[in-house]
Amino acid sequence: MSQTCDKGSFLGRDVAVFYAIACPNAKPNDEAYKALGMMRGKSLSVEWETADATADKSADYTKESLVTYKSVAFSGDGVSRTEEIHNQKALKRHVINPGETTGAQPYVWLKLVSPLDVTEGPFLCTSFKEEDPHDDVSTWSIECESAGKVTVGDVPEEDAGTTRDG
Repeated sequence: MSQTCDKGSFLGRDVAVFYAIACPNAKPNDEAYKALGMMRGKSLSVEWETADATADKSADYTKESLVTYKSVAFSGDGVSRTEEIHNQKALKRHVINPGETTGAQPYVWLKLVSPLDVTEGPFLCTSFKEEDPHDDVSTWSIECESAGKVTVGDVPEEDAGTTRDG
């Protein structure tokens, strides 16, 4: 259950991450998504590439720009767990050895559900790391880049207040 007050702040742990192994052109149904559990940090960034549209008649000698392409990136990290309910093992295995389902590419659909909105789209996982120090907890991290249209929309009413995945 979310710890969000009406019109208030919320904690990162109130953001849930789900993934489904599927090609970018085949949006999975809701039942295909698995919760990615025991996460510590989640980061989403959007960056637009630009083209210089400045010319000799640009107003007040001001540089003009147009956007060309958008990149959306996701990264996250968590504590390694052996329980199947956290779905870390399946994601790791897919990123390291992607199968025929995704044309031997490490594609996943990600869905990030926060008290603000739902971000969803296809991604290419570009990095999976594990750290296993001698005297500390084992951890993992992942980085993914957009592989198609990423959308942002409102949280469906039936999901409001239930963003936590554990």
